[in-house]
Parts: sequence; C-alpha cells; structure tokens
Amino acid sequence: MFCIAAFVILSILGIFSVRYRRMAVAAWKCVGRRATLRKCDTSFKEDMKSRLLAKTAVKHPKRVKYYDHGLEVLAFAFVLLMIWSLAVSIRSGLNLYVYDTCDPANSESCSLGAEACSIESLQPQFWSSLKSGHMLKWGRSQVDQAGETLNRLPDRIKKWNPSSYTTSTSSYYHAYNSAKPTALEILDPGCNHCADLFKNIEQANVENRYNLTYIAYPIPNPLYAGTYKFQHSYLVASYLEAIKQQPLKGATVPADWQVLQRIFTWRDPVTGAGYQFEINSYGYSNAHIETILQKWLKNIGYTDQQVSSIAAASHSQSVKDSLARQSNIVKNQIKTVKIPTLLLNTRRYDGVVSAKKLE
Repeated sequence: MFCIAAFVILSILGIFSVRYRRMAVAAWKCVGRRATLRKCDTSFKEDMKSRLLAKTAVKHPKRVKYYDHGLEVLAFAFVLLMIWSLAVSIRSGLNLYVYDTCDPANSESCSLGAEACSIESLQPQFWSSLKSGHMLKWGRSQVDQAGETLNRLPDRIKKWNPSSYTTSTSSYYHAYNSAKPTALEILDPGCNHCADLFKNIEQANVENRYNLTYIAYPIPNPLYAGTYKFQHSYLVASYLEAIKQQPLKGATVPADWQVLQRIFTWRDPVTGAGYQFEINSYGYSNAHIETILQKWLKNIGYTDQQVSSIAAASHSQSVKDSLARQSNIVKNQIKTVKIPTLLLNTRRYDGVVSAKKLE
C-alpha cells in the first residue's frame, strides 16, 4: 500500500518537478512488483521512509517506530480513499450519461445535468447506515443502483417513439395530424422547470410543427405515501384528466392546454404572484385551488353545469385509474428520474431544453 500511495502522490508532484518524476518511476517499479505478487523494492520503501522520518529520528528517536507504523496506516487509508473516489467518479459519470444527472435518487443535487425537478427515491445513506450498523443494506442498494444504471445504458442510444406512450385520453395542442410527428412531454403542474420548458416550446413553435401531447405526472413524495412533492399537483392533474375526458367543443386549443398555459405563464392580478407559485403554496387549501381552476373553466367557455361535472369527475375513480395508468407508463416504460422529460425526434431529453435546440 505504501508504494501505491507513494506512486500516486509522487506522480502528482512530478508534474511540477523532475526530481519527483524520477522518484515516481521508482515507486512504479515497486507497484509493478506488488502487482505480480512479489515483494516491494525494499530499498525504495526504506529510502522514502528515511526521507520522511529523518528529522523525527534525530529529535525523537523513540517515536520513529510508531511513526513508521503510522505511515503504513495512512498509506492504506489513502489507497482505500483513492479507490473509493475512483468508483464514485465512474458511477457518477455513468449516471450522468444515462440519466443526465450524477445522482438519479436526487437529480437536483447535480449541477452538471439539465435543470429539472427530481423524482426522488429513498436510498440508505452511508453515515446513517454506518451508525445504525446496516452497512450491508447500504452496500446492496449501491450495487442495485449500479446494476440499474448498466441495464439502462441501451436507453441512451434508443430511438424513442413518442406515439408508443400516448393513451386513449391523450390531448394534443392542435387537432391530431397524421402527417406530423408526435412530441410527448412528461410534466408536473407544480414543477417550475416545466414552466420553463413550456415557454421554450412556445418560442420554438413546437406545438405547430408536431402533434404535441403530454402526460401529467405528479411527482410522489417518497417520505409519505399518498403525498406529492408539490402539494396540489395531484389535484391539478386530476382536473386536467377530467377536462380531457370532457373536451370543450369548438375550442381551437383544448381547454386542458389552456389551463396549463395559465398555470405556467399567468399571474394573479390581485397578489401579483405566478399562479404556479400559488398552486404550490401550502398556504392555500384544495378548495381555493379548485375555485381558481373552475373560474378558468368558465372563462374558457364551459357552462356552470359542465364545470360542476368536471369538478365531480376529477374526484372519480375513472380519473384516478387513468392517472395511475399514465404513472405506470412514466415509471416502468419511460423510466425517467427527472421532470420534465421530452420525447422528440426519436430522442429523449431529460430536463429543460433550450428554445434554440428545439428549433
């Protein structure tokens, strides 16, 4: 271990000094011997230790023995840390290639990937596992995650067909045109990055060049079953699904798309805050959010009776079942870990895509 640690350190120092390069060569020879199960070059090892402990030997000769053992321990720790760092770097690189994020369990923690809201999952943490004595569980989770990343490598070069993931209730920004290709966005009404992508899509005129559709996927909160990352996302998604099942006749742009546009781009004239901010606020009740949505539906052109019918349908089992089917598509077929996700031109984009790239 001492020779390996010495080689790494001397190689780095050798960048700046020829003297250390020669010493690094000697260390490499020692490493080569160890790699072939032979003893390390004793002269090199002792020479290096003599250099490091020379002053100590003169001033405190009795301590040399303990410092000598300490060097071995430090070398062992250094090599372990180096191996650990290398493994983490390789894993993070693979994750970045496959998921466009260093950490698929929390994509927002990675600054190298595209901006997105992460679909978080509970993973055992190293220090908490160490304290609780569940290191085996932590190790198993790391192996499982690495295996999942390797299994998804083909998805990176896969040709994605957005039409394969549409459903019977899919809503298109304009009337479906078989001459146009399909584009599919997975979004959460509460995700601010979905609002960014929505604006870029409009700027790039994607809705007119493609059969643009979406899947509303309220991001689950992994800590508490039945709750969501953004408090009112599921309620809004339920309304969107109910609207899709009761479309407004004669509308150039479907009513559910008009609702999405209001959420992502409009501001409350009273408070001045964006409607998405209000929808995400814990200060507002479900009843308040429903009032906003129902008011919009009336402005869009629905009658009071139709609005009441949509409100009732949003809490129905058929809407819940439809959202569950779409959630299954997201989790088990597309397998995204970031919202928004866009399927366009046989490619998959995880996170916000610039208007320039969409053009």
